Amino acid sequence: MELNTSRSRNDLAIDIDSITALIVKTQLESGDIPWFTEMWKTVYKAIEFALSLQAPGGEIHWAISPEGKTDPMALLTGSSSIYMSIKCALAIAKQLGYSMPAWEEALVKLGNAIRHKQYNFNMTKSRFSMYWFYPILSGALTGEPAQKRIDKYWKKYVVEGHGVKCVSDEPWVTIAETAELSLALSAMGNFTLSEIVFSWIGDKKFDDGSFWCGYTVPDITLWPDDKLTWTNAAVLMAADAIYDLTPAGRLFSHRFWESYGLSL
Repeated sequence: MELNTSRSRNDLAIDIDSITALIVKTQLESGDIPWFTEMWKTVYKAIEFALSLQAPGGEIHWAISPEGKTDPMALLTGSSSIYMSIKCALAIAKQLGYSMPAWEEALVKLGNAIRHKQYNFNMTKSRFSMYWFYPILSGALTGEPAQKRIDKYWKKYVVEGHGVKCVSDEPWVTIAETAELSLALSAMGNFTLSEIVFSWIGDKKFDDGSFWCGYTVPDITLWPDDKLTWTNAAVLMAADAIYDLTPAGRLFSHRFWESYGLSL
């Protein structure tokens, strides 16, 4: 598997956010170190592309057009996702015996931007709940700063007994965002609260067992009625993190990444 460079660079950004985490997750589940070697070229190209869009302040620009024009906007959620991806890439490099000092430096700069320069990011996106917890889910924020962020915005995004709103100004709870908040809480080590949040969505399923996308509150109107792969994937990962179903349940654990020396 290689990065398909015939696609637009906007499309490639989607791959970069997820591919290295997917590879590490698969290795944790299978213990297949040789697969790291097979996938290294793909990982290397993905990270190099992402870092080619890193701004001097550390944030990652949103996109680049097929003509090579960079969109200067930076998103906190997207940059947090890339932060996680760089950590995974560095873990792969370590397993293969490669030293990647430029990636390490970029990770430090990106983490510093996420923690201390949030004015460099598009603040109009702060209505989205992912803006709240993705810096924690990625491990850019840990410990006391992570807990303070959870506490500060809890009432803005959470509907008690239901879940997490997709956006703060609409009464729409989404299963994926609720599962991801649960995953972020597990990453912090707060399994008690994580399990409580996860329990709110346990019965939000279709007859075939797949989970709803979302619903309005308080009237519980299902909307939309789509069955989405990423929603169900988020639920599976949240359950894995809480109940330690597979070795990949550690993927977002802040303590796990400390053992790699990548809690930066």
